[in-house]
Amino acid sequence: MGGTEEFLSVRAESFQQTAYQHKWLATNRVRNRSQVNPTFIVKSVKGMSMTSAVLEEVCTTTANPPEELRSRLLAKGDKLQMVPDVAMKALALAKDPRCSIAEFTSVVERDVKLAADILKITNSAFYGARHPILNLRQAVVRLGFAHCRNVILAASLGSMMKRMPLSEAWLQTVLWRHAVLTGTLSVKLNQTLKLGFDGEEFTAGLIHDVGRSLIGVVAPNHLSAADPLDFEESPEMLLRERDILRTDHCELGAWFMAHSKLPSTLVEVVKFHHNPVGATKENVKLVALTAVADDMANYLQRSDTADGYDPESNFALDVLFGGDPARRRQFVTEAVDMMELVSREANSTNQPFGLS
Repeated sequence: MGGTEEFLSVRAESFQQTAYQHKWLATNRVRNRSQVNPTFIVKSVKGMSMTSAVLEEVCTTTANPPEELRSRLLAKGDKLQMVPDVAMKALALAKDPRCSIAEFTSVVERDVKLAADILKITNSAFYGARHPILNLRQAVVRLGFAHCRNVILAASLGSMMKRMPLSEAWLQTVLWRHAVLTGTLSVKLNQTLKLGFDGEEFTAGLIHDVGRSLIGVVAPNHLSAADPLDFEESPEMLLRERDILRTDHCELGAWFMAHSKLPSTLVEVVKFHHNPVGATKENVKLVALTAVADDMANYLQRSDTADGYDPESNFALDVLFGGDPARRRQFVTEAVDMMELVSREANSTNQPFGLS
C-alpha cells in the first residue's frame, strides 16, 4: 500500500481525533440562538446549534478534488459518461428555436436505450399520463422541447448512476433509492406549492448526491469510514469526508458534473445542496428546493416512515420560503402526508420511473 491509499488509511485512523475538535468548533462558534443574526439559518444537529455561518464555512468548496481521485474518475471512461453523445446533441437541438419535432426525434432515435427511457419516464405516474404515449413524437408534443431537455437529462443521469461500477450492489440500491426519493419529493413540492419549475427539479433531486456514488467508485475501501450511509447528514459529515479523502461528495460531484459539461444549474445543485445560500441568485431557489427534499428523503431512509418528522427542523426552509410565510405554512402542514405518499410510491416498484 502506498501513495493515496496510504494517505487515505492514515486519514481514516485519525478521524476519531479530529472529529471531536471539529464538533467543539461548531458547538462553541454559537453558544445560543440569542447571539445569532436573525438572517441566519438555524439547524439543530444532535443538540448543536448550527448557523448558516458555520454551515457556509463547512460546506463551501473552494478547490478541485485531489488529482489522484480525479484521475481515477477519468480512467473509468464510458462507465461514467454522464450524457451520451446523442443526448448532448439532442439537448443542443432542444434549445434551437428552429428545430423541428422530426429533426429532434430523428437524433434521439439513434440511441435506442435513451429513446426507450424517455418513453418510460413520459408514461410513468410521475408525469400523470392518462393515455399511453407510444412514440417520441407524441412525447415531444405532450411535453414540449424545454421539458424534453429535463427528461433527457434525467434519463441519461439515471442510466449513468445505475451502471456505476460500485463494489457492492446494495450501495447502488441505497443511493439510487435516495436519488429517486429526493427527485420525487422535489416534484411533489413543486406541484403542491406551485414553485414554478418545469421538470428540472426532478433532475436536480436525482443527481444531487452523485458525489457519494463517485466516492464509492474511486475510494471503495474508505467509503464506510467517509460516508457510513446512515443518512444522518450534518456539517460533520462533510468534515469527516474531507478528513479522510481531502475532498467531500459535494466538491467531487460538482467537479465531475462541470467536467462532463452539464448545465451550471445542476453543478450548483450538487455543490451547494448542503449550503443553499452559497448558490448564485438565479439558482438558489432550485438548490434550496433540492435541499428541502433531501432532508425529507434522509428521514424516510432512516425511519422508512414519515412518522415523527418535524417539518420545522428542515434547515433549508428559510432559503426556500424566506419571503413567503404562506407557502412555508403550507409546507409545514402537508410535508408529512407528502412524504408518506412518496414513500408508498417508491416501495411499490423496483424500477422507479422505468429507468433500468
